[in-house]
Amino acid sequence: MLEPQAILDRIYEGKKKYIKVYPVHKLRASEIGHPCERYLVYSILNWQDREPHTPELQMIFEGGNLIENMAIKDLEDAGFKVYRPEPDKAIYDAFIDVTGHIDVRVDFGDGRVYTGEVKGLNHIDFDRVNSVEDMLRSKKPWLQKYPAQLMTYLYIKGEERGFFYLKDKLTFRPKIIWVDLDYDYMDGILKKAERVKKHVAERTLPDRVEDIELCEHCPFKHICLPEMARKEMEFIDDQELEQLLELREKLKEAYDEYQQIDKEIKRLIGGREKLIVGNFMITGKWVERKGYTVPDSRYMQYKIARIA
Repeated sequence: MLEPQAILDRIYEGKKKYIKVYPVHKLRASEIGHPCERYLVYSILNWQDREPHTPELQMIFEGGNLIENMAIKDLEDAGFKVYRPEPDKAIYDAFIDVTGHIDVRVDFGDGRVYTGEVKGLNHIDFDRVNSVEDMLRSKKPWLQKYPAQLMTYLYIKGEERGFFYLKDKLTFRPKIIWVDLDYDYMDGILKKAERVKKHVAERTLPDRVEDIELCEHCPFKHICLPEMARKEMEFIDDQELEQLLELREKLKEAYDEYQQIDKEIKRLIGGREKLIVGNFMITGKWVERKGYTVPDSRYMQYKIARIA
């Protein structure tokens, strides 16, 4: 009898047959909102250099397909007319040179058909995201990309309004966010598309983003960061600092999760001062914080990301 880990190893290995890197010749609506224009240029000029995603991420993609099917069933069960575009049928706009695949189009009964995007979010993000502004303010690049994707579809189709159908990956609760085409925001997306097209045509690269945390999970970091290290970085040999950085990396995920959970707990408490929840007693008190001003000064703000 196989051990559980041996079975799991074979399952992960089986997912690798679905992981492929395909040529990219046009900007994709799903990517155009990415905060790094250099990444967008690499995606076209250096598509063959993209690091393949992991089996774990492949499972997330497959889970997204399941959530999309669940969303369509939700809408159909409610009696709405759902039009699902053919999977291999892309929409394309020659003017902005952007292509994409729409998730769904739905007639809610008011005589119009609306373009929609289905997204599955983790439980905490699901509760936090209630508007396009919440997505744009997020530090997560995949959330930042969503408004640009949907608004690009609206722009291409000449529509004024669309919607996000969000699903909580924990409870599978749905949420709908209506989205009106923001012409000022879309103007910025169009200008970004023009800059990327120009770099692709001239085979040049935009400047790197200053937020190196974006680089940590970038599939092109193996060709981008070595060049930056060679030209711009100082190399030092400090074993104590390196060990502390490794320890920081191990603790970071747990700390980030703690911070998210702690904020969610405070939201659910809602300012109440004395509570018992299961085996937990909670007491709170209001603290007055005096306003004050501080003199002008300067300080160094660091961002740290693992590059290998």
